Amino acid sequence: MSTVTEYRDLLVEYLPRPIRSERDYRHALRQLEQLIVPRPGTARSQLIEVISTLVEQYESRTLPTPSISPGAMLAHLLEARQMTRAELARQTGISPATISSALTGNRGISKTNAILLGRQFNVSPAVFLAETDQRG
Repeated sequence: MSTVTEYRDLLVEYLPRPIRSERDYRHALRQLEQLIVPRPGTARSQLIEVISTLVEQYESRTLPTPSISPGAMLAHLLEARQMTRAELARQTGISPATISSALTGNRGISKTNAILLGRQFNVSPAVFLAETDQRG
């Protein structure tokens, strides 16, 4: 079966739609639980991405996001990925001193470095610029 045919069949089976209520949200989460399996095929991965995007959009509208400094966010991401500062410096090209300064809050994160960090951790660069945006 081709990926296109398999994806179309999954779309018909799961019927993803905008999430507008708590009930829709719970339904989408149940769908994700069913879809997420070890080594999902291409079609299943695409549908997981579509439903995850719908869930993310709903959560961003309805669930409050706690305010966290860029340095605290960076520390959290490093810990969650069990990555050292040195590894982050090697993988991004950001100097170890700049990373340390950002982690301690002694220095903000530049837009260029926010983009590099966003790519590294697969998050929006904006999470590393929040403190800068609040100042001015």
